[in-house]
Amino acid sequence: MCERFHCAIGIAAGTVARVRTGTAGADPELPHLVALQPAVEPARFVLDDAECTLGRGVICNLVVPFAFVSRVHSRIRLESGRFQLHDRQSSNGTYVNGERIQGPHILANHDLIGLGEAGPHLTYVDPDPTQNAATCLAYDDGAMRFSLGSTRLDLTPNQFRLLRRLNRNRGEVCSRDECAEAVNNLIVTRPGLGYVLDDAA
Repeated sequence: MCERFHCAIGIAAGTVARVRTGTAGADPELPHLVALQPAVEPARFVLDDAECTLGRGVICNLVVPFAFVSRVHSRIRLESGRFQLHDRQSSNGTYVNGERIQGPHILANHDLIGLGEAGPHLTYVDPDPTQNAATCLAYDDGAMRFSLGSTRLDLTPNQFRLLRRLNRNRGEVCSRDECAEAVNNLIVTRPGLGYVLDDAA
């Protein structure tokens, strides 16, 4: 079960408060928004409904309480299995990664969202993002070549040996000694910086 956040107005005290309802402990496996500024409430919001609203008004699921933010500034909708950010004809626009959006924007992992300004107020987190094939490392055993997407990598012999060792043990932690063995002990420790492959070949 996921946490849901709702707004409530304290009529007697004349104050506005955020009230949390639902089950505690939101599912970390679901896409969610994380506040990047302390004034934004709630600090974490799980996208477990088909739509949520963002804005200055207390009726919004996520409240960004700044004067340059419209009452209902933008919304996020689940469309065709992807979350899309829509500006609601706000006065000052909606921004993703510093650029003002002109239409619906399909959210990607770690997109930075700004309401009314380019500076970010929220970030979108997708715990299970689709990997872009253009950024995947691939190894052709027959040709003994590595590529990153469609770009072939030009490696020195020791760079190749090290990368092949790491690729064969993908998903596992390789010790410094295992890596050094793969490249004839040419790994040099640089204090405060880590390890360097001292390979002029």
